[in-house]
Amino acid sequence: MLQKFNAAFVESVCAHTPDHSNPSQLVTETLHVGREAAYRRLRGEVPFSFGEAAALSSRLNFSLDGAVGSANAGHVDFRLKFTDFESPLTAYSQLLESDVRFFEEIACDQSARIAMATNSIPAEFYLRYENMARFKLYKWLYQHNATDGAVHCFEDFELPERLSRSCRAYVAASQRAPATSYVFDESCFKHWVNAIRAFRAMHLVSGPSSCKLREEMLHMIDQMEHLAGSGELDNGNGVLFYLSGVDIESTYFYIAAKRLKVAGMGLFSLNGLYTGDAAMYDYVQRWIHTQTRFSTLISRSGEMQRIDYFRRQRKIAAELG
Repeated sequence: MLQKFNAAFVESVCAHTPDHSNPSQLVTETLHVGREAAYRRLRGEVPFSFGEAAALSSRLNFSLDGAVGSANAGHVDFRLKFTDFESPLTAYSQLLESDVRFFEEIACDQSARIAMATNSIPAEFYLRYENMARFKLYKWLYQHNATDGAVHCFEDFELPERLSRSCRAYVAASQRAPATSYVFDESCFKHWVNAIRAFRAMHLVSGPSSCKLREEMLHMIDQMEHLAGSGELDNGNGVLFYLSGVDIESTYFYIAAKRLKVAGMGLFSLNGLYTGDAAMYDYVQRWIHTQTRFSTLISRSGEMQRIDYFRRQRKIAAELG
């Protein structure tokens, strides 16, 4: 199905390329990749990422839903965000850079909406903090048995400069959507504390590093409480925080804009699945909206619940000691 989607998308790109240009030139300019990288995508050797597909469909003014639908024909095509585990940090940098381009494309669409229901702290929050970003990536590499031979513990692991820049760019770009909403359950911070404790018990995280992670987590809780109270992100775009009264099994999200609709779910810590299938989008959208029925809105309202929730999260983070 991935090959069918990619072939259908390449066909749409070629069909909508203006007469005064050519597909490879357009891909090169839009995605900021080399000419050979553009040819490899157009030949189907390298699949377009979702962010790349969104950027091209927006520039050429065709529906990404239509391109996906022409390939699906009765099937739901889910796609991994990235599949390159030979050089995972480079692949993750490329994924973040692709997402940045996507956020920039939808920034001017005042109808664009992003919604997420999650039992984990979203990347746009923890990537603001050096040690938390390092720990998330170190944990992911360790679980995939992909750590470098010179990296024996968390203290040995450093983010490549390109990845550090990508993280900062992603944090800024993720706020470009005019409206974002989150539904959190009670386990988001507990998962982090449990993971750090486990790695510390295996002597992979030192006591001083554990303290640094705790301090960053406490700072992040302060920041999230501020955003929840104001109902605005750093750049003034709207954000809504909901507290779920029931457990959320995984991370689910949807993105709605004029030219595309996509839904997805988290997978393998940093990875995820997404689809442009209209029926699945509607299903995920309804499911997330249903979660708000079991939730309390704490943005610009629910002050007592908001204070109590973040007080409990500080207590959980402080357990790292």
